Amino acid sequence: MQSIKDFYRELAEGHLMLAFQPVVWLPDSSRVLYHEGLLRHVDAQGGDVYPLALLEKHQVMRELDRSVVLCVIDSLQRDERLRLGCNISAQSAIIDPFWYPIVQQLRDFPGVAARLVIEITESATPPSIEAASEFVLCLRELGCRVAIDDFGAGLGTLEFIRQTRPDIVKIDKGYIQRARSELNSAQTLSHLVQLCKTLAPCVIIEGVETATDQGLATACGGEWGQGYLFGRPQVDRLGRRCRLAQRVPQLCTPDQA
Repeated sequence: MQSIKDFYRELAEGHLMLAFQPVVWLPDSSRVLYHEGLLRHVDAQGGDVYPLALLEKHQVMRELDRSVVLCVIDSLQRDERLRLGCNISAQSAIIDPFWYPIVQQLRDFPGVAARLVIEITESATPPSIEAASEFVLCLRELGCRVAIDDFGAGLGTLEFIRQTRPDIVKIDKGYIQRARSELNSAQTLSHLVQLCKTLAPCVIIEGVETATDQGLATACGGEWGQGYLFGRPQVDRLGRRCRLAQRVPQLCTPDQA
């Protein structure tokens, strides 16, 4: 695994980019809700192993998150036909001077904000539920949609979702993977879909890889899906490569983290 410094050096040198994967309507996959930007290396070597857990552990995710959001906003500004989403860590879910320039940019370009989905991952806890709720409210007032990503796999709680009231909940791919071979897991997925529908107007089942998965997701009450069945992450499909470039942040030492 890369070190934090090596990772941010590659980011600053423009070696990282976003590839986009569609979120589709399960009855008709030609209907696309939006494309999610996923982190990739320009050379496409070394797989998708990035030190994201380490970045969160040392609380230096925010530089990456800001760079990703700015990259997506740039793509939206260049092509008004696009609807794009991207991940940010829950650690970044706080409105402070770090986000002010992006908030102002979205305020100045409401047509861009209306086509942007911010997905908050559950791999780390937010600064506070109150701060995260304010963050979600601010983005929604700007016209953005907010999703909770990988629900059921991380540190998120129902209370967090209940208070933040996101537009979208994305169910972690592990649930459909287990449901393929276990009746109890299929029932769990069905119950989880129904629960999520009481928490957000849009529920997405991740990890749909085969037509069988699609049928299973539909049988469990799913309406929207994402996965390799509908397309692997693509760069060229959405035009010019969205490369990330950012300065190397001041890093914490292990003792300071």
